Formats: sequence, structure tokens, C-alpha cells
Amino acid sequence: MRPIKSLTALALSATLGASMLSTVVLSAAPAGAASSLPACPTSALSKASGTVNIDFWEAMTRANETALEGLVANYNSSQSKVHVNLVQQGGYDVTWSKWQAGLTTGGLPAMAMIGDSNLQGAVDSKSILPVQSCINATKYNTKTFLPRVLSYWKVGGVQQGLPFNVSAPIFYYNTQAFSKAGIAKPPATLPELIADAKILKSKGQGTMGLKLDAWHLEAWLATANQLFVNNGNGRQSRATSSVFNTSTGRSLFTQLKALVGSGNAGTNPANGASAYDNLLGIGAGKYSMTIDTSAALGTISQLLGSGQYPNVTLGVAPFPTLKANPQGATQAGGAALYISNKVPAAQQAAAWNFMSWLDSAENQATWSTETGYIPIRTDAASTSKVQTYWAANPGYKVPYTMLSTGVTNNATSGAVVGPYDQVRIAIANAENSMYTGGASPKTALSKASTTVNSIIAKYNSRI
Repeated sequence: MRPIKSLTALALSATLGASMLSTVVLSAAPAGAASSLPACPTSALSKASGTVNIDFWEAMTRANETALEGLVANYNSSQSKVHVNLVQQGGYDVTWSKWQAGLTTGGLPAMAMIGDSNLQGAVDSKSILPVQSCINATKYNTKTFLPRVLSYWKVGGVQQGLPFNVSAPIFYYNTQAFSKAGIAKPPATLPELIADAKILKSKGQGTMGLKLDAWHLEAWLATANQLFVNNGNGRQSRATSSVFNTSTGRSLFTQLKALVGSGNAGTNPANGASAYDNLLGIGAGKYSMTIDTSAALGTISQLLGSGQYPNVTLGVAPFPTLKANPQGATQAGGAALYISNKVPAAQQAAAWNFMSWLDSAENQATWSTETGYIPIRTDAASTSKVQTYWAANPGYKVPYTMLSTGVTNNATSGAVVGPYDQVRIAIANAENSMYTGGASPKTALSKASTTVNSIIAKYNSRI
């Protein structure tokens, strides 16, 4: 999922970003297009004497961190040419802030796990070796990768990062509460969710936990097959303005305000100490349903397995769309793996060797069953390990089905925006102005659009 960054980290990122733009020559290409690609120095690894050590900056926690540590240990023990040092950064926001700082200090790792919202920023920094170069050089086969997953990180016809930890927003609910309220199945649409929230509250079974995650606007627009920003979501040429201030956007904001205003939903921020109140509230009985990232499945399963929440039986369902039979589809979230072009050639080659190993069908099968991230390859999904796990834990299959079905186009591939973190803050602030400030949905959405346009214009003026 695309995490909303902490305000502190965002401020740091914005400050660093402005200073970096004054010292680093940035690309003015639409979104990463390139007429020719730099070479991937694959031969440098075989020519290197001894073991090539590389640092890998990552951002996992809890069950996901444990799973990644296991994969890295397996890789290091399987061969002696490359040794990967896993360096936990504490989140995507911290990773990106440190990457920006490293553009001037020179302290960049060979590879990093960079959040989806920083795709354009990574391209503009001119500090990455597009993985397309290595895909071409090694004839790496991506035919079994899910098209929509690849398409998110492919801009200008170039695969910039290699997808790895990919997630989707899903619907979590307490089946015990639904049963007691007489609700037979989870909601498939937002109007059904609103109706269920009213019933649940009237039956004393809790309400909806609504995280103030600006990614939800993008996700709902994608399922409606609508763009978030202009110029093909920033994929045909660089985005210059938002395009979400439409009847669809206003309808969404109107429904969300009614949901919260009725008292049938409670809100919590998407960052800080209260970021998981929507999920913890299910355990406490305050809430009976919420929307959050599928990447949390592994950790949630761990907590429920401890027996401390006997009143909760977890149900997982697809992200409720705006309408039945949606014309669009769910967009991917999470992060991709990037290679730094600021390290020696042998380290660049070593980074490619490791990340291509991580994305093998076998390792993707292991990764997905231990975390909740989706297997991004069809041949990983078809392994006996995944099929057996899904049979016992059907919730884990839900996000895979969401990302492997439906149309793949500019709307569903996700937007490419340079100052994405600031854009998301503007949208989250607009949503909150409806819930706590009394703003009308029309006014809140219009304000968000105007602010986002200003943020994008300011960023683009510096490149």
C-alpha cells in the first residue's frame, strides 16, 4: 500500500527535495521516457575478485521484516559471490529522505526499496539505473509478471524499478459482528458499506474504522476507470494538474462525509501513534470493519493467532468499489527495488543479481504466504505452496485476484507525480476539513484540487 508519510518526515523530504533540485540535474522528460538506456554492467560481477558486498535499504516491520530477513539469509548462504547487508530504515518515508540526502553526501546503497509514491522523484533524481537495462542485458523473462504490477513502475516504456513488495487496499471485517448484526456478506460497493455501517451500529456491533488515507481517493478513481492527474495520469507526459475534481470525486466525498457525520464511522490518521487505530479498534470491539493494506495480513494473522482477540474472526474481501460492475480496476501499491547508479559497477551488477533472485517464482511464493503481499507472478501463484496456503487462508488470495483481473490502462496503472507525498497530504487535509471543519464535499474537493495544482506547478518549475 502507499503509506501516508509522517508529517515530520514529509517536511524533511520536502526540504531535502528542494535543496536537491538546486544541485542535481533533473530530467524534464514526461515521466521517465528514454530514447536510449544506460548499460547494465552485468559482466562486472564475474570480473570482481572476492565477494561483492552490497547494502540493501528496506522498510519492512514485524512479520514482513522477519520474512525478508529469511530470504536474504537464504540468498547469502546459497552462493559466495554476493553478500547482502540488510539495512532497515524504518519506513518508506525515511528511506526516501535518506536517499535524497545521499545525492549530495554520496552515501547511497547499491539498492533500495522505494515506495510507489516516489517513482517520479527517483527518475528525476537521475540516480538510478533503470532495471529495464538489466532486463534487456540478461534477457530476464517478465512474461509471467502481472501486467498491472509491472505497468505501475514502467513509465516512458522503461521499467524503472523491479516490483517486489506489492499490495492492494482490501476490506477487513469481523465476521462475528456481521453475523450478530444479520449481515450475510461483506459489502461490494461503497453504498453497501454505508448501509452495513448503519445496521452494525444499530445492532451494537461497532462501526466503520476509516483511516484518513489519501490513497483511497486514487483507488476509488481507478476502479471507476478515471484519472487522478492529467496527461494520461502522468504517463503520456509529465503531469501538470489534477483531474479528480469531477462528479465522481464529489460523489465520493459526499458519501464519506455522510458516513462519518452520521456517527457510523470513526476516523484516525494514517500516520503516527494512531495510524493503526482502525485495525486495533476491531479487536477492541469499537469497529467491525475497515479498509487497509493487504500488506498487514501477516501481522494481523500473527496477532489473532495469539488468542488475545477471541471476539474477532477475520474476514477479508475486495476493496468496495463506487458502483457495482466497475469499469476500472484496482491499482497496485507498495514498493519496488531500485539500483543506484552512484555505486561501483560490480555493486550495480550484484544488486541486479540479488533482486532478480528475490523475484523468482519460488521466492515470491514464500514472500507472499509469509506476509500478505501478493505473489506478483502467475507461476508463483500457481505453486503448491501458494495454492495450499490460499485454500487454508482464502483472505490472502483476495488482493491477488484484485490485481490480476480487470483492465490495465493509464487509470488503473496509477498516477506518476513528482511531489506525490505533498499531494497526498493536501488531499488528506481536505478530507479532514469535511469531517472536523464543516467544509462541504464540493468545497473540500475544490480546495484539494487547487492546492494539488499549486504543488505540482511548483515542483515542475524547478526541473
